[in-house]
Amino acid sequence: MLETICEQQTIRRNRRAMALDLAAAVRGLHAAKDVIVQAELRRSQHRLGGLTPDQHQALQLLLSRIANKILRPVFRRMKRAADQGDLETVARICEHFGVTALPLVPALEESSTIPHREPELIVA
Repeated sequence: MLETICEQQTIRRNRRAMALDLAAAVRGLHAAKDVIVQAELRRSQHRLGGLTPDQHQALQLLLSRIANKILRPVFRRMKRAADQGDLETVARICEHFGVTALPLVPALEESSTIPHREPELIVA
């Protein structure tokens, strides 16, 4: 009984740690995306002419939304890999985008009798 309780607590702790680490990796990818959007805006500034602050903000928002849509399948793949315990894939995705992946805590093998809830990842 005590062993089962300890095992359940360890599984929950590992799931929380994995969810937190995955969230940090996703934040890192979003930050990398924002850097790229800003760099491209600066590079294109001379071709765009004199944009008003409202136009500049609208263009920045548009570019950010486009980049988010492009990255959405990447975030889904990361979540699916993390849910399956495939931490190598999460690390490779982060590496591909130049984001340092935090060490993810692998989930323990679970018994089918242990009820659990999958960690959720909210992607904007």
